[in-house]
Amino acid sequence: MDGEIFTAAPGQGLVVSTGILGDLVLPEGTFDPDRADEIRDLAAQAAVYATQARGPGTLRAYRSAWRQYDAWCTRLGLPALSGDPRLVGMYLTSAAERLAVATLQVHLAAIVTAHRLVGLSLDPGHPSIALLMDGIRRRRGTRPARQATPITLAMLARMVRAQPDTPLGLRNRAILLAGFGGALRRSEIVALDAGDLEFVEGRGVVLTVRRSKTDQHGAGQAIAVWRSDDPDLCAPTALRRWLDHRDANHSDDPLFVGLRAGGVMTATRLSDKAVVRLVRDTAEAVGDGDPGLMERTFGSLAVSATRSYSGHSLRAGLATAAAEAEAQLHDVMRQTRHKSVEVARRYMRSADLWRNNVTEKVIRPRP
Repeated sequence: MDGEIFTAAPGQGLVVSTGILGDLVLPEGTFDPDRADEIRDLAAQAAVYATQARGPGTLRAYRSAWRQYDAWCTRLGLPALSGDPRLVGMYLTSAAERLAVATLQVHLAAIVTAHRLVGLSLDPGHPSIALLMDGIRRRRGTRPARQATPITLAMLARMVRAQPDTPLGLRNRAILLAGFGGALRRSEIVALDAGDLEFVEGRGVVLTVRRSKTDQHGAGQAIAVWRSDDPDLCAPTALRRWLDHRDANHSDDPLFVGLRAGGVMTATRLSDKAVVRLVRDTAEAVGDGDPGLMERTFGSLAVSATRSYSGHSLRAGLATAAAEAEAQLHDVMRQTRHKSVEVARRYMRSADLWRNNVTEKVIRPRP
C-alpha cells in the first residue's frame, strides 16, 4: 500500500513504499525515528500528488531512471537518498558516457522527485549539479539523437490502402487518419472515448483530447479535422465507419479496443504500444519511396539517414506537411498543441531552408 512504512534491519534505515517509485530507503541519520508516522503520511500524500501531476509515460521513465541510479549507488555502497548534490553529480558524470543529455535530465528529475517524496531536500540548481549539466550540454550538445521520421501524405494513403477489408482494417484506418489529421500523440489516440467525436456536416470531425502531455490538468482541447475528397485520406469517414462497427454502449467507452482472431472486439482499451507497432510495421512495409526524405525534412537537424518510424511519425507528418504547405506557425501550433515555439519550429525549418533562399536567386539558372 502507498505510504506503508517500516524500519528495516539495523544499519539499513527506514523503508518507505511510495508506489510511484517503489520502496525508497532513508539511511539512518537522515530522519527522526519519532517522526515515522508523519513521514508515512507525507510520503503517501506526496505519491498521490506526484502520480496525478505526471503522465504514464513520464512515470515509467522516472521508475527506470531511479532503478538505474539506485543500482549505481548500491554498487558503490552509497545511500541513494543522501540529499548530497555531489553524489548526484558523480552519477550524472558516470551516466553521461552512455546517456543523451535529454535522458540525463529525466534521470535528474527522477532523483529529485524521489528525495521530495520522502521529505528530503535536494537542490538541482546546486553548483555540483547545475555547472556539471551545463558543461555536459556544451560538450555534448543538446541535439536529439533520433527524430521520428514523418509520414508524408502519399505514404499515409499507401498505409491506409494496405489495411485489410476486415474489422482490424477499419480500426487501423481510423487510427492512422485520426492520428495524422489531429496531430495526436500515441497516448492521445488510445485515450479517445466514443463520445469524444463530434461530426460536423459538410466540414469534418472534432476530436476532444481530454488530457495530454501539455495538458496534465485535463482542461481538454478540441481539434478539428477536415474531410477529404480522397477516400484514402478522409479521417471523418474512417472514424464514422469504425464507430458504427464499434457500436459502443456508452460515451465513455474506449474508442479503440483490442481485437481477437476473427475480428471479435474486446472491452480492453488499446495499448499505445499497439499504435507504435501499427505505424512502424505498416510504414516499413509500404516504404516511403523517397530516399531524400530525412535530409529534406530535418535539414541540418538530420543526424542519420536511417528511418525511425514510431507512433510520433503521424504527428510529425502532419506538422511537416503543414510547414511544406506554407501554413503559419501559429496555425500549426494550434493543431499540434505545442506550447513551445522552438519545438514547433523544428517542423518548419526544412521548408524555411528553401523558401526565399538567396542562392535560388543568385545561382539557380533562370529560364
